[in-house]
Amino acid sequence: MIRLLIIIFLLTSCAAVEEPHKERWIVASQYLPREKLQGLQSAGFFEIGDAIYSHHCDSHGNMIRYKYDDKNKTWYHIKYETLGCVSNQM
Repeated sequence: MIRLLIIIFLLTSCAAVEEPHKERWIVASQYLPREKLQGLQSAGFFEIGDAIYSHHCDSHGNMIRYKYDDKNKTWYHIKYETLGCVSNQM
């Protein structure tokens, strides 16, 4: 009887653990258009309200911003900012 309880305890304690909830930006990053981002450096992700944005910088310091569409699982180019990745240092 004790063996049976030990076996049941071991089997239930080894049950699959549900994966913790991933951040939305991590899931969205899987859908980035890699071919369009070649040669660019990722400058990060951020959220405003329900929207997810991604910044990327080219070698000249220009910034390209993309916005993620949850419904279609696609990224849209929404902004290009000349020297947007260059910080003003005094």
